[in-house]
Amino acid sequence: MVWGAIGYDFRLSLVVIWGTLIAQRYVSDILHPHVLPLLRQHPGTVFQQDNARPHMACVSMGCLCHVEVLLQPARSPHLSPIEHVWDLLRH
Repeated sequence: MVWGAIGYDFRLSLVVIWGTLIAQRYVSDILHPHVLPLLRQHPGTVFQQDNARPHMACVSMGCLCHVEVLLQPARSPHLSPIEHVWDLLRH
């Protein structure tokens, strides 16, 4: 599994996630080292994630309590622009 972030005027390198992603790993491996610093650099940015269990866990949402989060249905590639980027990279 990989995690990535794109925005209007930025992108982050992909982060490879080995094994099962649980909420605590999401917080320690993704949110703290990547998401929160990015959002501090780009005030007013809306963070989008799906409703996967690690994303919606109390520990994850607590970490994002001061962030505007745009939610979408779990496993819905049709609503996520990063899924289109992934499709382009595969071809």
